[in-house]
This record gives sequence, C-alpha cells and structure tokens, in this order.
Amino acid sequence: MRIQIVMRLVGQLLFIFSAFTLIPFVYGLINQNLYFSFLYTSLLALVLAGWLYRNGIKSQNFSLRDGFLVVSMIWILTSILGSLPFIFSGILTNPLSALFESTSGITATGASIIADVDTIPKAFILWRGVLHWIGGMGIIVLILSFLKNLGADAAHFFNAEASVPKPGVVMPRIRSMASKLWRLYLVFTVACFLMLWAGGIEPFIALNYAFSIIATGGLAPTTAGGFDYSASNYITGVFVFFMILAGGNFSVYYNALHKGIKSIFLDFETRMYLLVLAIGVISVFLFLWYFSPTKSLVTLFREATFMLVSLQTGSGFAIADYNLWPAASQIILFVYSFFGGCSGSTTGGLKIIRIIILMKSSIMHLRKSIHPDMVQLVRVNGKPMPDKWIQMTQQFFFLFVAIYILSVIGMACTGMETSDALQIVTAFLANVGIAFGNFGPTSSFADLHDFAKLVAIFDMLLGRLELFTILVMFHPQFWEGYFIKSSKPKQYQVIWNQGRKRR
Repeated sequence: MRIQIVMRLVGQLLFIFSAFTLIPFVYGLINQNLYFSFLYTSLLALVLAGWLYRNGIKSQNFSLRDGFLVVSMIWILTSILGSLPFIFSGILTNPLSALFESTSGITATGASIIADVDTIPKAFILWRGVLHWIGGMGIIVLILSFLKNLGADAAHFFNAEASVPKPGVVMPRIRSMASKLWRLYLVFTVACFLMLWAGGIEPFIALNYAFSIIATGGLAPTTAGGFDYSASNYITGVFVFFMILAGGNFSVYYNALHKGIKSIFLDFETRMYLLVLAIGVISVFLFLWYFSPTKSLVTLFREATFMLVSLQTGSGFAIADYNLWPAASQIILFVYSFFGGCSGSTTGGLKIIRIIILMKSSIMHLRKSIHPDMVQLVRVNGKPMPDKWIQMTQQFFFLFVAIYILSVIGMACTGMETSDALQIVTAFLANVGIAFGNFGPTSSFADLHDFAKLVAIFDMLLGRLELFTILVMFHPQFWEGYFIKSSKPKQYQVIWNQGRKRR
C-alpha cells in the first residue's frame, strides 16, 4: 500500500521526537526529581515509531501528495504525544487542555491554558520551551537534517510544510540546506541565550526565553513574562532584535554567509518587512505620545517598538497592557498581527511575500483595466512570479478569510462575545498567541470552552502549516491509491511512478 511509504517516514521522525522527550526527564534526573511522565511518553513514541517503521516500505520516490500526508501526520502525532506529559503528571487533567498547550507549543503560537506558570515544575517549563524550539524552524526541516538517502523528491516535504512562494531561493541539495538552516537556527538560539544571560537573567529562564524568542513562540517560563523586564532597555532591546531576526527569511541569512550581509538588504521582501515594521512602530508611538503625554518618550518608544514587533512576528510577548492604550494604537496592533514575517521565517500569519504579491497583482489588474492590451508581469527581486504562485497566493488569502469567518462563528457559538471571538481567532490562526480584551496580555486561555479549544487547536495547526497542507486531505481524491494492497511493493511503485508521469 502507498500509505506504507508514509508510515515509514513518520516512524523515523517519531524516533527523533522520542529523544527530545527525554530532555526534560534528564533535567529532572539531574535535579533529583524524577518525572516519569516524560519517560512514559518517550516509550510510547518509540513503540509507535517502531510499529510504523516496521510496517512501512522504504522508498526514494515521493509526490507532493505524500509530502502533505507526511507533514500533517507528523504535526498531529507530535502534538498529541507532546500533550501526554501534562496528562500523565496531572498538571492538566483535561485532555483537550493538554492538547491545546502542546499544540500551542509546537506550532509556536504561545497561547497558554496554564494561568500560573510559576506553580508548575521546571521540567515542564523546559518541555514547553523544547516544543517551541522543535516546531519553530519546522519539524520537516529537522527530519531532512537527520535522515539520509531520501532522494531528490524530499523537496516535496519542505514545500508541503511551508507552501509559500520562495522567489529566488534555489535548493538543489535539500538535505544540505535543511542541515545548514538548523545550524543557523541553533547559532541564533545560543546567541540569544548568552545575551539574555549577560543581561542578568538566570540561565534556565534565559534558555527558555531563547527557545521561545527564536521560534517566535510566546510561552514564557514565568507567570509575569516580559513584564519582568519592562523597564530594562537592554533586555527589551535583545528581545526586539532577535524577534525581528527570527521574522526574517533564514534562507536569505544562509545566502548572506556566502555573499555578504549586503545580500540581506538586496532582498525585496526583507526590505519591505523592515519598512512595514518601521511604519507600524512610528504610528503606534505617535498615537501613544499624543494620547499619553505623561509618560517619557523613551518609555513610550520602548513599549511601542516591543509590542508592535511582538505582535507582527507572532512572538506573543508583552511588556505593557495594551488594553489600556488608545483605540488607534490597538487597531494598528490588531491589523499588524495578521502580517507575520518573511517567507522562510519562524512566524505565522499571511507573510510579507504574500502581501507583496497581492498588492502588485492588484496594481497590475488596475493598469490592465485602463490598458487591456498591456503585457505586464509581477516581479519580485527582479524575477517574474509564475502565474501559479500568484493564483496560490490569492487562493491562500481566500481560504484564510473563509476559515477566519467560520472560526469566529464557532467561537461565538460557545457564548463568547463577538469582539473576543474576532481577536482570539486572530491569535490562533496567525499563531500570535495573545489577543485583546478578556484574553489580553495579562490573561490566559484557561477559561475557554472545550469546543473553543477544539477550534483553536485546528486553527493553530492550519496557521502553522499554511492551510493547504491539512485542508487538501479533506478532498476525497486525495486518498486515491493510498490503501490499495499489493503483494509486490516494488512493482506497485513502478506502476505508481508511470501513472504520475502520464499525468
């Protein structure tokens, strides 16, 4: 069966995931606190991985459809397995709450069910940070870094995890590229950790913040979170710098290692990303200065910069209660929380490249309405964008709006106020993690209705996997051929490949 090829790959990933599950267990062991919930979870992951691997079939020929299924299965299974330590330990007795916390962690959303983080053991705080860090760069990129001999078709997994246009990015050796991206991700994490530690934050807290910042997550290792450092220009500056860095395109950073730092600013998407951030910061600052003249300019600028960067990149940290800010500033923050960062970043949201494509294609159609015979192409970085990427962007935007509306309706069905429903759906679908009003920066999501948690879990996965990866599996034709039994897997593989070539 074709499904066996997918099973083997998923099994290989779960072997790797089971090793990460032991990190908080070893930490507890070192500190003379045994948390067997992590050991049990690791063993279950190993058993499941072994069963999938044993019943799977090795192959080097994959389709994009295989990529969609592998990616979806991995993210869903790791979200479920990630919730088990919370359930086994009794920290979260409601399975939906545990799944919400785990999904929020691994999708780098940062919304938390746990109202008082200071009351839970440090091993579980570390687990939340590890989940963030694994999911930030992407689980599939992690797979491609570890696994060998997947063949050239392994690029389908990379594309399925982030179905966003990548103009000018050429990846002839996908495994090598994935490995280098993860090393770059690790370097940024270590640098962030060292700078936070140098600023006076204790190592354990600094490490967990580094995990969360580089993943643009938002799960803080303390209840107070960023409010602890709201008066420190240095600490908030480190946060802002690495949040902006994590919101950029890691592939562009990789190219800069060979072509020089100038190549970062030659990338049109990066320039637009920085410009959009600058406009947002200045706008929020001016409104705060106009409506809150009693605060110092330094404080206003620090708060405006931190909160704007945090919400646009989906980092989800807060150093001020923006619920108390002027309505104009709140609206800017709300709108910017949809944007996200660059393609190839750890952020969620629409992504700057899609906004660029939508704006340029709209301008092009306006010109064509005046001059119908005009021939014009949408260009990014001087290269024409294929029509399929423009169509894919338009389809993504339509689906995003449709899912947003349906999710808001679902939240409203639980008795939630309309304004709260609009705001928290944005927090989940754009992987921001914090909202406004009753679910603002000083609150948690502990009071969510169980159905609202289900909607939130679905939205967080959809947002992290760029919608298409999961939605495509709801089409009946997606599953054609996956469960056809064959006593000769190799012969079936040849037939399958011939069928793909004809199509």
